[in-house]
Amino acid sequence: MNESLGNTLILIGCAIWAVALSFFKIAERHIDSSQINLIKNSVGLVFVTGWMFFTGGWNPGNVDLAWQLMFASGVIGMAFGDVFFLSAIGRLGVGKATSMALLTPVLTLVLEFFILNRIPNEGSFFGMFLVLIGVFYLHGPVKNISKEGFRLIFLACACVAVAQVLARWSFDLDQDLSLGTSAFFRVFGGVVGMAFIMGRGLRSKYLSAISKGPHLKPLMIGAFLGTGIGICLYQSAAKLTTATQLSFLGTTTPIFAIPIAWIIAKEIPQKRVVVGALIAIAGVSLIFLF
Repeated sequence: MNESLGNTLILIGCAIWAVALSFFKIAERHIDSSQINLIKNSVGLVFVTGWMFFTGGWNPGNVDLAWQLMFASGVIGMAFGDVFFLSAIGRLGVGKATSMALLTPVLTLVLEFFILNRIPNEGSFFGMFLVLIGVFYLHGPVKNISKEGFRLIFLACACVAVAQVLARWSFDLDQDLSLGTSAFFRVFGGVVGMAFIMGRGLRSKYLSAISKGPHLKPLMIGAFLGTGIGICLYQSAAKLTTATQLSFLGTTTPIFAIPIAWIIAKEIPQKRVVVGALIAIAGVSLIFLF
């Protein structure tokens, strides 16, 4: 495992994802989160299909369970998880939502222990506690907590944590599963998951989302960056590093997202959000670095 390369790819991916989220925030002023996620995943599927053939073509590996886990990872993470997360962005803003999403590494650590038998290190429990302090601090006093926003973020974090562990499990089962093919299965799972979520309204919502309007340009830019380029970087990193490391370095997203959202989406950062994010990042550092 070339973890240093994997870690670098994660950081680049976090910066690109932060830019994409700001464009999705603009698009969400005109269409709902399920429409954004449907287009995001559809554009990503076209992109990764080309990437798959560019990097060696169709290669599902030698273990059927491996690509099935990757497909399930896409359904859970890219369909359900991203719908919850994009909905949370609409309620909380990019900065607060990405900062609260720092709960993901904590959930990933727990899942890796039970599913992949990876034992947490000594600083894990104190680190988890510090993450929770940071997340609740940035959300503000208890009386001001948006229960719906917190619920959406928690569901998003849980789905993404499960998806990350499934992706890591898939690569552990079959190292011959190519990056391009694994990305295809993951994004295809995201598209199928969105078709299930939207049900009978799929066709009308799809046509509405791609119709000309003020949402279309930011939506397409976000989809190209977030899923098109982002999934290629993410899949490469997922094969090169552990799920916990992937989740840990993913916590750098707020560092990029808060200033980028200020510039692109005109979302003025709150001091509480910045401080809370730093506390939570320190907690994640204790979980994975000590």
